[in-house]
This record gives sequence, C-alpha cells and structure tokens, in this order.
Amino acid sequence: MKRAASQPILKHFREKDTEEDGKINGRDVDSTAKQLTCMTIHKKEAKKSREDFCCREKAWRQEQRSGAARLKRQLKARWTMQKLIDEQLARFQAHFMRAVGPMKLSDMSQLLMPKWSPAHELAAVSWLGDWRPSTILELLRSLIGSLSNPAGVEHALSKLINDVRIEEAVIDEEMTEIQATCVLHLPFGPLEGGGTDLARVKSEFKKIHRVVAKAQRLRLKAVELVVKKVLCQTDAAEFLVAFDGIQDVIHEVAVNASKGPVSIKELGV
Repeated sequence: MKRAASQPILKHFREKDTEEDGKINGRDVDSTAKQLTCMTIHKKEAKKSREDFCCREKAWRQEQRSGAARLKRQLKARWTMQKLIDEQLARFQAHFMRAVGPMKLSDMSQLLMPKWSPAHELAAVSWLGDWRPSTILELLRSLIGSLSNPAGVEHALSKLINDVRIEEAVIDEEMTEIQATCVLHLPFGPLEGGGTDLARVKSEFKKIHRVVAKAQRLRLKAVELVVKKVLCQTDAAEFLVAFDGIQDVIHEVAVNASKGPVSIKELGV
C-alpha cells in the first residue's frame, strides 16, 4: 500500500517540474528571441553606420582631390607668371648693364643722347641715358589704388623712393663736378696729333662712363627692389606691363610732338 500511495505524489512533482520547466523554457525562448532581434537590429545599424561613414569619407576625399587639383593649376599658373616676371627682369638687366662694360666714345655719346629718342622724350624722362629711377617708382605710385595692398605698398615705396633719390643726388653731384672741371682738362681747338690730348679726352670720358654705370645700376636696383621686395607677384606683373605701356605712349607722344601739335585722344590714351 505504501508503494501505491507514493505514485500520485511522484506524479504530482513530475507534473509540477514539467510545468515549471515549460515556464522556464518559455522565458528562455522569449529572452533569446529578443536578444537575437536586438543583435540583428544592432548589426543593421552598425552596417548602416559603416556605410554612412564610408560615403562621407569618399565624399571628403573627392572634395580634397578636387581642391588639390585646383591648387595645382593655380600653382602652375603662378610658376608660369613668375617665370615671365624673371624673364622680363633679365631683359632689364641686359639692357641696363650694357653701359657698365667697356664702351667706345661714340657709344657713350649715343647712350647719353640717343638719336632714336625725340628731344621731347629726352627732356621728359631721360637721366644719364635712360629713365630716372625715382620716376620709374613714381609711376608705381600712380597705380597704388589698383594694387592688392595699397597701404603696405605706399609705406615701402615711399622709403624706397627716398633712398633712391639720395643716391640720385650723389650721382648728380659727381656728374656736375665732371662738367664743371672738364674745361680745365679738355684741350679746346684742333688736336695736333699729340697722344697726350687724346688721352686727356679719354680720361674725362672714363669719368663720365663711371657715373653712367652707377646710374644704370641704380635703375636696375630700383626695378628689381620694387618687383621682388615691394610688390606681390600679381602686382609686379601689372607694374611691368604698365611700365612698358607708358614708355610706348611717351615715345609716341614725343614722336608726334616733333611733327606738330597732337592730342591725347589721337593716341587712344
């Protein structure tokens, strides 16, 4: 009888355990399903985030490449412009330095009073064979309003013009002294074939040549300083173009003035 009574009790505990296991297993299944769902959503969000990041990264790299390409083109243009500026300065150097080397007496006279320049042009701008350096710089002063940094250029230019004028004054004094004392050294009247008289003439022209060489060096110095030290690249190019243009205009005005009255309108200025 004891064995028979124990069977319902065992059955009760088994059913209870089964019921509890079902509840536990049910909770585990629901919990696992929720975890799987969360993991799936998280993976999708992470994948979308990576895709968005990759898109942003690609877009940024494309923008960077485009910007670098534009900068490269601009740098290439600047290199080209700088090369042209250097070439133009080299032309000035070759032109001004021709008078620094040895010269014949006839070449010196042509330099000081060139036949290809009308008298009006020589009177307007000529100083010991070419443009007065301070006049070249004053031309730039008239262009300051169109430059990229007018205030900075004005300050540097004023100092440069002042320094150049001091050097011009020294050269003028040297030339004045030569002109004042040459009457004491040059033989007036026909030369009688003596080598001494010709040597005295050559000696005076050598003095003049030294002064003219100083003037040419000062002209080159003024142009190079204003282009390399005072102006930026773009402004330097504009200045060189303007200087070339004004030289042509003044020459044309002088040529026409030697033929008779001329108006500025006729020159298209």
